[in-house]
Amino acid sequence: MADRYGLVVAGLHSGSGKTLATLALLGGLQSRGRSVRPFKCGPDFIDPRFHEWISGRTSVNLDPYFLTGEGLENLFDRMTRGFSGGVAEGVMGFYDGLERGTSTYDVARTLNLPVVLTVYAKGMAETLASIVRGVRDFRPDSNIRGIIAVQTGSSRHVSILAKALEEEGLPPLLGALPRHETFRLPERHLGLVDVREIEGEDGVSGLPEELLRAVSDWRWENILDFFNPAPSGMIPPDETVSLPGTQSHAKSGHAYRLGVAWDKSFRFYYPENWAELEKRGVGIVPFSPMEDRELPSGLDGIYLGGGYPEQFAEELAENRSILESIRRFHQDGHFIYAECGGMLYLTQGLSTRPDLDWAGILPCRFRMNGNLRRLGYVSATPVPGEAWPSDPSPVRGHFFHYSELVFDTEKDRLPPAFLVDGHPEGFQSKKTLASYLHLYFSSNPGFVDAFVRQLSNK
Repeated sequence: MADRYGLVVAGLHSGSGKTLATLALLGGLQSRGRSVRPFKCGPDFIDPRFHEWISGRTSVNLDPYFLTGEGLENLFDRMTRGFSGGVAEGVMGFYDGLERGTSTYDVARTLNLPVVLTVYAKGMAETLASIVRGVRDFRPDSNIRGIIAVQTGSSRHVSILAKALEEEGLPPLLGALPRHETFRLPERHLGLVDVREIEGEDGVSGLPEELLRAVSDWRWENILDFFNPAPSGMIPPDETVSLPGTQSHAKSGHAYRLGVAWDKSFRFYYPENWAELEKRGVGIVPFSPMEDRELPSGLDGIYLGGGYPEQFAEELAENRSILESIRRFHQDGHFIYAECGGMLYLTQGLSTRPDLDWAGILPCRFRMNGNLRRLGYVSATPVPGEAWPSDPSPVRGHFFHYSELVFDTEKDRLPPAFLVDGHPEGFQSKKTLASYLHLYFSSNPGFVDAFVRQLSNK
């Protein structure tokens, strides 16, 4: 097994402070001369954007459902080449997902990386030791090597926690993050609010500095042992491209230009998807459905990712010129691929706001619900049609949405885009392929090849 440097940040449950602890580690390691690559276990689009905000490095998803064990190892090794190591934020609780083999524990074991367990310690003292012992001993190869306590009180509280672990011969307390208003990251129904929406707000803008102050007395002599003190320093350009941001990745050498929706309303993309497309000659051209008046020129296709379009319903509806530009693109028979929030943008809009019209390519509206409609991993098979004439082999992805589509009549439904467990999912309209699925392209290279072929068939 190859020597790997880095660690995995685990927690007891969602909301246990993993993201905050990961940001603290990324900032603290960088300030101590360690170049580290951030990672996120599982299918997450929001936490990685926080990683990138702090570190300035593309954060890469590590998911055992999307990739084989060997695939995970190759991805981690490739993306940490020349670095001091990687910091991978876990998903949900440490062992959640054991049955399917998709837990944080499974990722750490596959990569043979040490685990730092984050524990929400508000209102807790010596009980911390019993929790840590139970989690550590639940699997003999848990490899838990240290603890980070979050939401701690006084310095005496931290001392009690550290002593309780030491007296029981348990992994040491490596650091603590005290209760602090800046350390409360705002949330909404899909998780944390995207950092680009809040980075200029009071409090959040000072988070990096507050974290650096908070970690000044951490046990860095222990943490630094997990990282390569003398990496090669020859960090190659990202094989996984950065998310689009405001800069086009399309170059003269690219055979195709793919327009990608990228602004506050559309943010949910896997960086690895860009890598797969770029390897095949596709240049990424970002545009904003909220701010741009027209689509970029010379596009061979459009990719509308997920996000929070319902939060910006008025702004999206008011930009009538780009909505008309997208409708013309569709009518002219160009390829449009839309996922979840991107699919909603192609509908007529919110059912509760009939005065706000969106693209209207799909003959329906949507409504938001107070509870999740669907959540989980899926394997989807494309349905042959004008939007997808070839390669019907399965591709893996996941569902995570609170909305549902509203049709006036069942006759308005279009042909499905995919089959999931034999059931129709999404829609095809001309060369538009839209569904609630968030797909991980690397799980089926043939899917990517077929995607690129659609760009070539103008």
